[in-house]
Amino acid sequence: MNPLPLAAHRRQLRRFGHSTVQFVLLTAMAWLLSARAADAPAGESKTIDRGNFTLKYPTAWAEDTSAPDYKADSNFTIKSPDPKNTYVQFNIVDKSEDPDKVLKATMVSLDGPAITALSKDKITEWGQFKGSGMHLKGKILDSIPGGIKVFIFNSDHHNVLVVEYYFSEELKDLQADLDYISQNFAMKN
Repeated sequence: MNPLPLAAHRRQLRRFGHSTVQFVLLTAMAWLLSARAADAPAGESKTIDRGNFTLKYPTAWAEDTSAPDYKADSNFTIKSPDPKNTYVQFNIVDKSEDPDKVLKATMVSLDGPAITALSKDKITEWGQFKGSGMHLKGKILDSIPGGIKVFIFNSDHHNVLVVEYYFSEELKDLQADLDYISQNFAMKN
């Protein structure tokens, strides 16, 4: 066996190894930077600061004050920018309300009329909060792929029901915003 070709092969292998390691490191760094950027909303954020809670949400989103059941301190919705249809609804109810009954009643009102659920997954967290809920995935109004997350948790004096409604095709653009909203909702008492 001629040692010269083996030495040349070893040099090529070392160069390949170094460039592979560099590629992997650069790819990992790029992924980490992009993941970190996804944590922040696109642009600046707005803040709602009310008696029982605070909420930061992306500037492009809007509070729907024209909803017929709008109550600034207890029942409000944050809508994604037009023409998107994603929203997050908050309903702050008295602590005396049984969370399991509230969740069950909400599920009955949504599963069927609002979404034909093809899958139902239990969820136990929304943002920083622990509680109970369901993630329904299927067809919104029996036609458009989407999902609805329903989640309830206890705070000191209230139960908080959160409903996230989305079309599947919008998630790639809005998931970071939804995550930002869930991470930036806080109860004061």
